[in-house]
Amino acid sequence: MAAARSTGVVAILCLSLGALALSPSAQGTAFPGANGRIAYASNESGNWEIYSMDADGSGKERLTGGPGDSTQPSFSADGNRIAFASNRTGNWDIFTMNAGGDEVTQLTTDPGADTQPTFSPDGSQIAFIGKRGTSWYGHVYVMNADGSDQTRLIAEFGNEERPTFSPDGQAIAVGQIESKHRQIVTMNTAGGDLAVLTHGQFDSRWPTFSPDGQSIAFSSRRDGPPEIFTMHTDGSGTTRLTDAPSQMPACSPDGKKIAFVSGGDIYSMDATGGGEVRLAKGRHTQAWPTWQPITSATRGEFAGHETAAKDRLRVGRPILDRRRGTAKLPVSVPAAGTLTLQRPGIRRVAGRRVPGPMTVKLSVRPKRKLAAKLTLHGRARLKVRVSLALRDGGVESLAKTLTLRRKR
Repeated sequence: MAAARSTGVVAILCLSLGALALSPSAQGTAFPGANGRIAYASNESGNWEIYSMDADGSGKERLTGGPGDSTQPSFSADGNRIAFASNRTGNWDIFTMNAGGDEVTQLTTDPGADTQPTFSPDGSQIAFIGKRGTSWYGHVYVMNADGSDQTRLIAEFGNEERPTFSPDGQAIAVGQIESKHRQIVTMNTAGGDLAVLTHGQFDSRWPTFSPDGQSIAFSSRRDGPPEIFTMHTDGSGTTRLTDAPSQMPACSPDGKKIAFVSGGDIYSMDATGGGEVRLAKGRHTQAWPTWQPITSATRGEFAGHETAAKDRLRVGRPILDRRRGTAKLPVSVPAAGTLTLQRPGIRRVAGRRVPGPMTVKLSVRPKRKLAAKLTLHGRARLKVRVSLALRDGGVESLAKTLTLRRKR
């Protein structure tokens, strides 16, 4: 087991999320593939927003913004889409976006609270928790990936949370109230063949299948504070992996790592326990990690290339000139393609003068480093969209969103 960490328990997160307190978590299934980025939620901006980072904790990027909270991200099996819950419209609903934060689509509009989405392995369906009608409790629903055919799976009372598909798509695991305590339950994708895997006078929650489908990681209070455990898919062979308060496990696509939350920070560890590394930390709270699988179908990566941290579009820390009201933005280009910078007030890019806010497109060579000079126009914040459309195999754009702040 890992060395002890002096931390608090992250269950207090639910108090700040309003209606979401009824449905506190939703990491997705660990679909097989190479390890991509980790998406997670953080309240560092004041609202809950979704961010992503490389598997070593570097390269943090904010994916959502605007009114309300966005949280509970879950990657699709091809790594191209993220399902998430948001109350940006005034009600908790399910949305999807691409892995760079663009192409946002709202899928549910029920007046109840819909949260905790997770994709099926073939990408055709999304399971989620819906608190609908006169029910005070959340129940498992399944819908098509476009939001159609929303169907409740379990008819009887159960107060379910966090559905997660098995990698073969034949089963769904959930947390469900059994005899006053929450236990891990599996069912088939029609809601039948229910099997209770955990037992006892304590809560077991947040199940997630390993990418080979042979085990389930989960959090349990069986030894006191919540810890991360694994078990076989029939409930046998329970093994404790941590020895400090830990929750919300998310298995890596290669099956070698587990990301989890402890004390409001995100860690990773070996799938057998030990080797802990803190990935996301700060004065604010991080939660709900989910791991991106990288496969041959993943867009925004480099087809035919080994996926590595160095093979990504990089946007460096801006260099501010407060006297002139400008910022120099370092951009590192990993491969040939078309680099696009969008709005506002781009003054000079790679030696080209461009007056006023507009979109600039440049053909770029591999491994090139650029410096975009941006005018702030007296503003304390400036959002810049930087994307790279690669020439290699029709791979789609990578995108970065940057917020600059100038002290008054």
